[in-house]
Amino acid sequence: MIKLNLNENFISRIWENKSYYSNLETIDGKKITVISPGIRNKDEGPDYSKATIRIDGYVHTGDVEIHKTLKDWSLHNHKNKGKYNKVILQVVMWQNDSSEEAIPEYKHSEKIPTVILSKFLTKSIHLIWREIIESPSSKFRIPCFELNQEIEIAKKITYLENMGLKRFHYRSKRISDRIENLKNNKIEENIIWLQTFSEYVFEALGFSKNKNQFLKLSKLIFFEKIYGKNFSLYQIDALLFGAAGFQLSNTANDNYTVKIKSLWENEMKNFSKGVMDNSEWNFFRLRPQNFPTKRIAYASGFLFSLLNNSLFNEILNSFNEQENIYKNLFTIFYNIKINSYWNKNYNFGKPSKISIQPIGEQRIYEIIVNVVLPFIFQYALYQSNEKLCTQILNFFSLLKDYSKNEITKAMEKQLNIQIKKAIESQGAIHLHNFYCIKGKCDFCNIGKNVFVKEKQMEYLNIILY
Repeated sequence: MIKLNLNENFISRIWENKSYYSNLETIDGKKITVISPGIRNKDEGPDYSKATIRIDGYVHTGDVEIHKTLKDWSLHNHKNKGKYNKVILQVVMWQNDSSEEAIPEYKHSEKIPTVILSKFLTKSIHLIWREIIESPSSKFRIPCFELNQEIEIAKKITYLENMGLKRFHYRSKRISDRIENLKNNKIEENIIWLQTFSEYVFEALGFSKNKNQFLKLSKLIFFEKIYGKNFSLYQIDALLFGAAGFQLSNTANDNYTVKIKSLWENEMKNFSKGVMDNSEWNFFRLRPQNFPTKRIAYASGFLFSLLNNSLFNEILNSFNEQENIYKNLFTIFYNIKINSYWNKNYNFGKPSKISIQPIGEQRIYEIIVNVVLPFIFQYALYQSNEKLCTQILNFFSLLKDYSKNEITKAMEKQLNIQIKKAIESQGAIHLHNFYCIKGKCDFCNIGKNVFVKEKQMEYLNIILY
């Protein structure tokens, strides 16, 4: 068998499709049955978590690691990394040329069950390669792919707009639920609104890899205690980096780091409900400008402006000019000032030769669409301001789309459409997440149209036959 130079992502596509292999055995002859291949992990650590594998008659639940060759385990130094101690199976594509290559071991010298996947393929690797590159990933493949082409594009766009409104109200309801939850804590009403707003902005700053961590950080802050204190930006930095866990193991000794360490220890830790472990934060496969440290610095600037500079009122006032709403909102978030230390550093004691922008244009756009608009809409509902509610919905329905991600790109291709507006992009995400991947075609106008026609054709074929 010719060894194609396949990357681990491609091997993972094979691993996830159990029709591509059968009768698996480990190198030492133990029978393997894949009950569940696991959940894909794109961060640092094993490639799959929560896999369920029967090995030699015994069912194991844990992690799976994917490699091209047997020697990759040692090359990647997995033996000395604690995150790989729960690996229950190593899936290797190719047998090494050297028969003397040892089976990899855990740190405590126990052999790791390993299968050479290429020995158990049900099709040639070339045929599998062709099938995979010609079809979308199962993660993003929708049930009506290649069947919805006869539906008018205008109808599909209209349906995406309806889904976009559903997603908008879904986000608004999430905000409403959080506000009601905070009311149970008997916090002042204006503080509740500001705290909720900060929580969802923080979450949006984390992208997919750190959004839960940012939301957790925001909820560690005693918001009602810092409100009205007129803290400096240094003090807010000390509070957030301290609560995030970066003060405990930080060895940098530059002036900035020493100052906020002192502020944390002597004052600001009293305004935190707890301290995170800095190992919770993901840096793996992130560009320096997206490091959580850079984003926490921006979150600090945002929180400082929210508490001291009437940022919330500025956002409300942005809706006074219908033609400049987006420009006004973008300018507010773009001009948020952070400590100058983070203009030249991407981590503590890690200076950069060039100035690093704390937040990109696309991230600001996504904060506006995913947080600001549904939040201000909810606030307008609370104020019984029907005019502002209508204004926000009209603005959202016309706003140009500036974001592209894996889901929207896949939906564009599989629905044979071009997404141009934010409401369509949001609708594509909502349709994918709540209908397509859950197989709820009977509740989707596109799915009902496609599959009803299919059933009619099957019935007609039976009659004609």
